[in-house]
Amino acid sequence: MPNIQAIPTLPKERIHSLDVLRGFALLGILLINIQLFGLPNASFSNPSVMGELSASDYFSYYFVNVFGELKFMTIFSILFGAGIVLFINRLNERGLDGFKFQVRRMIFLLIFGMLHAYLIWFGDILVAYAVVGLIAVLLRKMPKNHKIILCVVLYLIPMAFFYLVGGLFESMPAEMAKEAMADFNPAPNAVAGEIDLYQTGTWFDIFVKRAQLNMNYQLGSFFMLSLWRTTGVMLLGMVLLNNGVLAAKKTKYFYFWMAVLGIGMGTFFAHEGFQHIVASKWEMIYFFKYGYQFNYFGSLFTALGYIGLILLIYQMKILRFFTKALEAVGRMAFTNYLCQSIICSIIFYSYGFGMFARYSRAELLIWVLIIWTFQLISSSIWLKYYKMGPFEWLWRYLTYKEKPQLSLNVKYQ
Repeated sequence: MPNIQAIPTLPKERIHSLDVLRGFALLGILLINIQLFGLPNASFSNPSVMGELSASDYFSYYFVNVFGELKFMTIFSILFGAGIVLFINRLNERGLDGFKFQVRRMIFLLIFGMLHAYLIWFGDILVAYAVVGLIAVLLRKMPKNHKIILCVVLYLIPMAFFYLVGGLFESMPAEMAKEAMADFNPAPNAVAGEIDLYQTGTWFDIFVKRAQLNMNYQLGSFFMLSLWRTTGVMLLGMVLLNNGVLAAKKTKYFYFWMAVLGIGMGTFFAHEGFQHIVASKWEMIYFFKYGYQFNYFGSLFTALGYIGLILLIYQMKILRFFTKALEAVGRMAFTNYLCQSIICSIIFYSYGFGMFARYSRAELLIWVLIIWTFQLISSSIWLKYYKMGPFEWLWRYLTYKEKPQLSLNVKYQ
């Protein structure tokens, strides 16, 4: 019998609804990330830097902003928090020190994240998840009500930061404010330089730019946004797991109304915010103080609504081919996340095909559909022969210091 420390989660132990949700969230994240891979960085918040939007690009930007931005990341954070509890509890039940293994697991996730961030893509989420995961694990034993209160408080903190940043820009002299906001409203020559870098620059040139962006994301954005929001949402995930929501143990009626109210409320806020931002012509002071706040606040409702919708579909046992494929993607979420970055690097960067800024926003959505199709099919095929994805295997090997069995031909007694 293999050492108990190296045994992966057995099929009978898996909560299949979590894998389905994880696959759904992982695919949805690509809607956001591909915009950052394929277009200048500033255009994510201020599309006007690329010139006037066509009708199809306007619709694409609206769709991604209202239905995608922050929503799928929120679901992923909820599931990550739930996963912390499951991981520790399962090891504790086997007589092992779950906390110790979780700390080691997060340390290796941090290493993976740093490699991903600096060698592949600046938009990495693994570093933030590793750091926040170490914080959330310390809070896992809090009473449910305390978790919910802390979640609300932590979730609202970034809204105050956004308002303060907008106020700071507003109080600056005009020239100083223009310089401070250059990353959000760059000059045409700066945009052209970024396009040229990713289309024709060397890997080292792009690495230097990536390192500069990482300093901003891993320091500024982390302490302004990710630390608070992600910690709070992970705590919510622990509550939703313990209440049986994520395990699809509630009634169909419950998930129906969770979907209707969540998506309805969240979409209302995101739509209102989008309309106000467009009316302000993507003016950055307004964006920080008011415009972005709508989408930020509403994204939690939408994420919960999406969870309700997917779990309702799962409970009703409809679209089984689709939920099975989502489950396969979710079981290989770590591998698929890294593969999305590798695929997009090859498509858009100079050391691949160099197609950066050559596709419209609408055309980027076609690439999303192509990558989704590939990952849904390839994940399903891989799991017919192997127990887990290759990066899941490596992460588990490093965590337990023993090689888990990968092939499905080897069964545990």
